[in-house]
Amino acid sequence: MELDLVIWLLQITVLVQAEVCEKLTACSCKTSSGVVDLSALPSSTQVTDPQKYLNVWSPCNGVACASKSGVSVCQSTKSSPPSSYVNGYVNTARFTGDPTTNQLVLSYTGDKDTTVDKTRKTSIQLICDESAAENTLTAQGETSQGSVDYKFTLRSKHACVSSGSISAGSVLLIIFFVLVLLYFVGGILFLRFYRGASGVEMIPNFEFWKDFPFLVKDGMVFTFRGCKTDTTYTQI
Repeated sequence: MELDLVIWLLQITVLVQAEVCEKLTACSCKTSSGVVDLSALPSSTQVTDPQKYLNVWSPCNGVACASKSGVSVCQSTKSSPPSSYVNGYVNTARFTGDPTTNQLVLSYTGDKDTTVDKTRKTSIQLICDESAAENTLTAQGETSQGSVDYKFTLRSKHACVSSGSISAGSVLLIIFFVLVLLYFVGGILFLRFYRGASGVEMIPNFEFWKDFPFLVKDGMVFTFRGCKTDTTYTQI
């Protein structure tokens, strides 16, 4: 049972959960460590894909495309006059994946393509690059021959998680709880494997922690009495 307790404590200390970026707006999402905000990108970016289509991406406000407004991804032929297709609306923006491992993807849905009876879709992988002087959008084009799913990659410093400020008090609390955790986990492991302790004997300084509630009680009583000790007199 003692070994199970040790294993459980170790599992707690190494448990890591993948981050989820919760959508704030069409071009921003937040994690526990900060926010990914694409609003500093240009209002629209153009890129030509391998199929020779011209793609316009507007992450935040959208553009007009095929006589429709609020379009985030517009695809056009280079013919004259061009034919345009809606590959993603602003209000369909969705964030998935973990931004801390460069797995964050921004995806959209657009109009239905009647020729293949499928809805046009777009996915943009957001790669954090703090050293990037420019925002680079590349188009991989169709995910498969004749599909209406299109992939892009954005490499930019704006795809990084911007951490918010943390107060000194919060830092001290984090340090305190980390030290407490290390104290108990390290103490239990030491007493169990080096001293051969078992049961409650595995708890570091068990006698002190057993008496701790009574020490707190005595301290509170002493404080409420105005820091005065009891005085007794013996009658002569």
